[in-house]
Amino acid sequence: MAVALAHFNNAFPANAGAAFMWHNAVDLFFCLSGFTLSYVYSRETFRFSDYLTARIARVYPLYVVCLISAGALYVWPYLVDPVTYPADRAALDFVLQLAMLNAWPVIGTGMHWDAPAWSLSAEWFCYVVLFPLLLFRNAPSTVATRFLGIVLCSAVGFWLFARYYFEGSIGLSVPESQLSYWVPVVRATCGFVSGWLAFASFQRRDGLHAACTRFSGVIWCGVGLIVLLAYCGLINPQMPVFLWPFVVLAGTGEDSLSSRLLGSKPMHFLGVISYSIYMTHFIILISFMTRFGPLDIWSPAIFGLLVGTTVVVSIGTHFVLEVPARDAIRGLRRLRRAPAST
Repeated sequence: MAVALAHFNNAFPANAGAAFMWHNAVDLFFCLSGFTLSYVYSRETFRFSDYLTARIARVYPLYVVCLISAGALYVWPYLVDPVTYPADRAALDFVLQLAMLNAWPVIGTGMHWDAPAWSLSAEWFCYVVLFPLLLFRNAPSTVATRFLGIVLCSAVGFWLFARYYFEGSIGLSVPESQLSYWVPVVRATCGFVSGWLAFASFQRRDGLHAACTRFSGVIWCGVGLIVLLAYCGLINPQMPVFLWPFVVLAGTGEDSLSSRLLGSKPMHFLGVISYSIYMTHFIILISFMTRFGPLDIWSPAIFGLLVGTTVVVSIGTHFVLEVPARDAIRGLRRLRRAPAST
């Protein structure tokens, strides 16, 4: 939701978009992903084929539908051009996006027709390469080394983003440095490893976990202060990336106000449809801009219609597409395993 609101923020004044933390909200997702997968899977029962099927079932159906929709609605009709974006380049980008490889350095070009999809490509790297390695590796044995590991990962991700992030547009735009192509996967890796280290603290119920759950309010106040300073233009809006692993740990305390708020029914439902919001909102935004013109001429009613449409479409895609497709893919996997077990 933060990313969606940020993409809708072009009509807001000054640094108002900083309040939505749209870049580092994705880093929070990477951290949560590393924590959650470490919580769900154990090395004793891990089967790579079952794990990969579950990951594909979770993200791919909606991903590919949004990719095709973006291509059909605005990339091929409006952006493919013999000079700025030739058809052969567009076809290559489509194939790489279809394989979820276009955010990978060396292999990909970094172009994504549905703009938020870059993070799915980076996350795919964590799924197929990084997590199986982390699962069979012991986390650092002391609280100090786990804490330092979290800080180091956050610092590397922050530095690379602040120094080399390149927000290219669809076409022949290229960054000044080749390191810009490494930003997505390195960011995802840093966030994912931070989440893995945070889970190690949670699993051991160590001093770091105890401190985060006890002082969860202080941690959230720190996030709020950073957002305020970023809004005032005093610090880099990417700074909350240093707090996300501790926010995740703070959320494991059942008694904190933040945990109760995040566990409420409205927030739970928002979490259920969040992936649909993330993947569909940009396509809906572009469709609205095609119909109503640039954002800076929109009335508040059009913005309200945009948000309402995004929520309705996201609910529909979740229950009509995401859930049935996920169940179907998992069902096919069970059918394939059944003969072997009889």
